[in-house]
Amino acid sequence: MEDPTIYRILGPIYISSILPIEQEHDLFESHKITTIISITDSDIPTKYKSSPYKNIQIKLNDTPQDIIFPYIGEINYSIAETIYINPDMVKPKLSGNAVLIHCQSGISRSVTFVCAYLMNKFKLSLENALHAIRRNYPNRTFEPNEGFLEQLEIYNDTEYTTDLQLLKNNSPRWRGYRMKYLINQLYDEDNINKDSFSEVSKPEINDNLWFGFQCCKCRTLLANNLVYVPHLPPFDKDDKQLFFYKRGLGNQIAQNKCTHIFTEPLNWMKDKILENDDSLQGRLDCYKCNSKVGNYNWKGGRCSCGKWMIPSIYLYKSKVNQIDSNGKLILQNDPRAI
Repeated sequence: MEDPTIYRILGPIYISSILPIEQEHDLFESHKITTIISITDSDIPTKYKSSPYKNIQIKLNDTPQDIIFPYIGEINYSIAETIYINPDMVKPKLSGNAVLIHCQSGISRSVTFVCAYLMNKFKLSLENALHAIRRNYPNRTFEPNEGFLEQLEIYNDTEYTTDLQLLKNNSPRWRGYRMKYLINQLYDEDNINKDSFSEVSKPEINDNLWFGFQCCKCRTLLANNLVYVPHLPPFDKDDKQLFFYKRGLGNQIAQNKCTHIFTEPLNWMKDKILENDDSLQGRLDCYKCNSKVGNYNWKGGRCSCGKWMIPSIYLYKSKVNQIDSNGKLILQNDPRAI
């Protein structure tokens, strides 16, 4: 059975499971709650869809691959609009009304969005936002799932960016996170999800931050910084990724340098990757000269440094040249070199 308690988090902000909603508590009388934000696909009683209540329902599942960014802005604004008079003022006054954010169990989804609000409003780290929620209830579990936690860290790292295109362009960490769950989103029910494959192009104007990777043989542009997925080699001597078994050679120790350049799935790879729906791995050839430039494996693959990447879509460093936006080579002694 779900927890029936309504937890006061900070001022007029409350968290609960769906149980008080299902039991149709008089939330305005007991807590001055006028806005109910429901992070669930369960039916919400009609009682909460008319005055004095306002109900906002977000149908989001509680799985690591579900994306929270499209909903953060709306929820943040709804919280502020409820609890403050003129929320856009520098020091707004409290309105006297309260807001309840609930999900099914009051553990993951509701806590995630309260964290996002506290982080943005008070410029808190994720750790401090979670502490603000947990501090008065040491015996109650408030724990977003691992995917939501990582997205909240990205939200903090990018100074509260929620636009998915901006995240894709500016946050390597977001691109890495997206790759973890891309295989689950590659197909929709009827057609290939075209958004899963990225386009690669050169900038129209000089951009000091841009870099690309071109085929060594024909100089065709194959990838750039907007689709590059960085990774950190395993440094801990006890990290199992440093050691692996290779057939015919026995136990091996990872190299201290990377020979792979990992990327998102790209449009020029689409035909190769999808030519056989049952194929989870294969080689990648330059789409112009057909020379081998890399490999892909949806189950995952290991870089020469030992880092395991899932999925593993990569170009060989030996098969590409890194260039800047002027088409000049970026040599290994250049600080921009990958």
